Amino acid sequence: MQEQKYTGWKKWTPTDQEWVDFNAEQVVPFELLENEYLLIYDQLGKLESQYVKKNGRLKKIGRSTIKVEKEEEKEFIPEETKKKKSSTKKNNTVFMPRNDEQICAFDLAKDSDTTIKLICGTWGTGKTMILVSAALEALNHGKFEKIIWIRNNVDVANTKDLGALPGEVIDKLLPFLGPFIDHCGENKVRTMITKGSLLVEPLQSLRGRNFKNSIIICSESENLTKEHLQLIIARAAEGSEVWFDADLNQRDKTVFEKSKGIETLIERLKGEPLFGYVYLIKSERSATAALADKLNN
Repeated sequence: MQEQKYTGWKKWTPTDQEWVDFNAEQVVPFELLENEYLLIYDQLGKLESQYVKKNGRLKKIGRSTIKVEKEEEKEFIPEETKKKKSSTKKNNTVFMPRNDEQICAFDLAKDSDTTIKLICGTWGTGKTMILVSAALEALNHGKFEKIIWIRNNVDVANTKDLGALPGEVIDKLLPFLGPFIDHCGENKVRTMITKGSLLVEPLQSLRGRNFKNSIIICSESENLTKEHLQLIIARAAEGSEVWFDADLNQRDKTVFEKSKGIETLIERLKGEPLFGYVYLIKSERSATAALADKLNN
């Protein structure tokens, strides 16, 4: 099998004899690291089964789904002014994997054994959607007390700062919470912030912080140095996990290109029992969004 760059998964089409050996003793003709996924295909290219290496052995996994509760209201009504009979409508949205690599990412997002999770991929591959949806589901099930949302305050390259944003503090935070609003609605996001179950923490204020029983999510992690990543991971206290997503093609400053923080994270932590990583290939946002790749050099 040709050596490939570490992606958190390997694809394998076994011969008849290899399939017999695998079913008998889980023998594969290559090395798998701890928490690395194995996607097995038949001779026609159809996915037959999927596994993840746990405690030195292969564990078969299914196709996980993620359920998110979305609230829809005509306007936001503060908690203290809501009547007992609220007009809020709640709808459950069920997300499921759309491609083979997403099967691995969904499993990783729901894996309680990995406390540092990383999903990488280009635009539209679903990396942020998977992490945000899984975090909301875990919070709803009482597995964590709150979500800490961290995003480095870096403007897109070659754009101008908009300056101070108008409105109350909660209005200033909303532009950083687009993925949450996309998946559960602005009203639910505002309610979560009011209740303290969703906190937005600026990167520059993290030193010395200590987050317990929390999911610490850092989006757009390509815009982080190795030192930034160390700082974020070190905030995880008892009962907390740290989740990252990144697109290494969308770095907005030279300092992040030189530091290669995410690449260092992968290289140093791959194979660690508490670390899981999945690289997503296919854009699932839309056929239109997928055409953005054609503008690459």
